[in-house]
This record gives sequence, C-alpha cells and structure tokens, in this order.
Amino acid sequence: MSPDAFETEAAAIAADRATGAADLARRALAALAESARAAPADDVGGLRALLERRAYRLADSRPSMAPMATLPRRFLQALGAEEARDLAQLRARAAEIAESLIERSRGAAGEAAAAAARRIGPGRTVATLSDSSTVRRALAHLAPDVRVIVGEARPLCEGAALASHLAGEGIEVALVTDAQLALAMTEADAALIGADALTLRGDTVNKVGSHLLALAAAAAAKPFFVVAESFKRWPADAPAPVFEEMDPAELGHRLDAAVRQRNVYFETVPAALITEIVTEESV
Repeated sequence: MSPDAFETEAAAIAADRATGAADLARRALAALAESARAAPADDVGGLRALLERRAYRLADSRPSMAPMATLPRRFLQALGAEEARDLAQLRARAAEIAESLIERSRGAAGEAAAAAARRIGPGRTVATLSDSSTVRRALAHLAPDVRVIVGEARPLCEGAALASHLAGEGIEVALVTDAQLALAMTEADAALIGADALTLRGDTVNKVGSHLLALAAAAAAKPFFVVAESFKRWPADAPAPVFEEMDPAELGHRLDAAVRQRNVYFETVPAALITEIVTEESV
C-alpha cells in the first residue's frame, strides 16, 4: 500500500460515522496487512518502522473506540516477537498476523453475540440504539422469535439501517426517536447495546443516547446488557478515551451564530447501570 493509498484509507476510517468500532478496527488491520505486503521498504528495519508508524496513525484516528487502540497494538506486539531473517519473510508474517487478528476479532464477536442471545432468550422484546454489528448477530440468533424497538441514534440515524436489516430478517421491529426510549423500555423486556469501548472501571463507551437508555431500563426495572468482544477493553497503556465531537452541521439546524451547537457522538454508561457486559468469555 503506497503512502498516498494508506493516507486515503486512514482518512476514510477517521471520517466514517456509520461503521462500528470493531468493523473499523478490522478495516485498519486489513490496511496494515496490505501495507506489510506492498509498502515501500528497503530492509527489515525499515518495514518494522513503517508498520509501527502506520499502526499508531490508525489507532489515533478514532480516540473513542477501544478496538482501534487494542488491535493495532496487539499487531505490533506480535510483530515485535517475530525474528524474520529477510524482508520477504517479514512481509509475509506481518500480513499473516494482521489477518489472524481480523479472524480472531470476528470469531470473538460471534461468540459474544451468541452468549447475549442466551441471556435474553426467545419471545422477548428488546430495546436497542444505533447499529451495532454484534447486536445484529445477537438478534439473528433469536430471529424470528423476538421483537425489537430501535432508537434512531441521531444525528445520522444509523438505527434506521438496523431496523431495515432486522425487518429483512423477518423480525418485528419498530423505529423510534431517541426521545421515546424511556417509553420503549416500558414495553421492552430488556435493553441491549454494543460498545465502542469497555473501560477498566467497568463502564461502557457507546453512542450518545446509551446512558439515557440505561437510565430508562433502570427506572423500568429491566435488565440492561452490553455485548462486545473482549478486544473492546480499553488498554491500560493507551490514552484515556476522548469523546469525539463532530460537525454541528449534521444536526440540521440553521440557527443564529450566537447559538452554540454541539454534536458529541459518544458517552459513558456507568457500570452501576449495566446488568452485564457479555463477551466471548461469558459462559
């Protein structure tokens, strides 16, 4: 992957507003695999240095998303243990490491989804928010014997994409505004969200609206589940999560310049409001 092609891909990952954290991290690993195969380098040391720079460039591009910190760091850790004798061997092994992490991530997400489906059980009504690929997989295990209420997740309303997907899978689904989530929890049996990060304190970082859904679940005395692969645990040696704030123009309001508009994408759900964080390690 040439420098220009890499920068284009890194910028696309940084600008992506609809794709979940794990999928973006796997996309970053794919960019590292392609870099290992084709990036310009004269020797083993040069390739190692280039891959390290690119891994940290990708990790820093989405500071709210734990897999973007975790998976590139695991790639570098495994790469550091490699004792490649020549450039061609290092290229091959680096690409294999990245692709192995992609498959491990996908497998972990699938196992976490199956465990979350077991927690909820068939015949239930589930409230969720935004569009998590792992939530999709969990609900697929329960289809068609599940009903889902989806919060639209303003400002880009990616919840609508989830609702359309679920309907296509034969699942009864209702799309609601985020302001209706408290009402939705009076009808639901449980809430289920994905995660962009799992903090060391047991909190969860996810799309804004998640904290409100958790409060609504607590008020309705309903369980609140988070489903995520363990790669979403925030690394102890990484900088603390930064809540990304996006262009206020996405909110769609034309207001006087004196009105400050804010478009923060992520927030923390406190551990005290979470019934269980379900990962591939859950039994």
